[in-house]
Amino acid sequence: MNCYCVENEKEFVFCVENAEAEYEKNIKDAWFEKVGNKYIKTYPNTIGDKERLKENFSRLGEAMFKGAGDWEKALGIFAEKCEKEKLDWYITGSVSEAVTGVKISPHDIDIVCHVKDFFRIKEIFYEYLIEPFVDNQDSWVVRYFGRLCIEGVMMDVVADESRNEENHQYVSVKWKGYTLKVEPIKERYKIELQRDRKDRIKAIEEYLEQAKGLTVIEGL
Repeated sequence: MNCYCVENEKEFVFCVENAEAEYEKNIKDAWFEKVGNKYIKTYPNTIGDKERLKENFSRLGEAMFKGAGDWEKALGIFAEKCEKEKLDWYITGSVSEAVTGVKISPHDIDIVCHVKDFFRIKEIFYEYLIEPFVDNQDSWVVRYFGRLCIEGVMMDVVADESRNEENHQYVSVKWKGYTLKVEPIKERYKIELQRDRKDRIKAIEEYLEQAKGLTVIEGL
């Protein structure tokens, strides 16, 4: 697998060439599009940090797409820096299930941060920057999006007024000495039901039954 960036007057393009078939799903899930014999993702050439992005994507991209990283180590690094810098951030996606106690193995990390801290995260985690931090205005489901790669783990960082803690429900859990804010497990259960992820559904049901003695039924 060969990861690199190219640019012209209008576009800055992330390219993945010679990807092994077993990793193509990971690349597609990262919103790369197959064009000819490669996968690409295109940004306007007006983005900043291009030299950093070129270096990091070439150096870190292969391990990231192969899912070779340690999500717990990556999350620990992120949590430590955020605690030191007093950032407001929250965990969504499958990692919110895992740190709650559900027995699953996430392959990436989804982070929501408060709008006020979005570009601070880019500055603090600059060495891990693997896609630009951008303001989507009204063109996407959330206003702000950026991507880091820490310890070989893809970490998507989003921000939107609707996802700030004052506008969205999060709960606190203890994990490896940190107090983390995550999506409530029952909300995650509903999401996994909607997506028909049978392994995740079963794992959450087992967690709820063991931890709280509940009989889990659809629509809980």
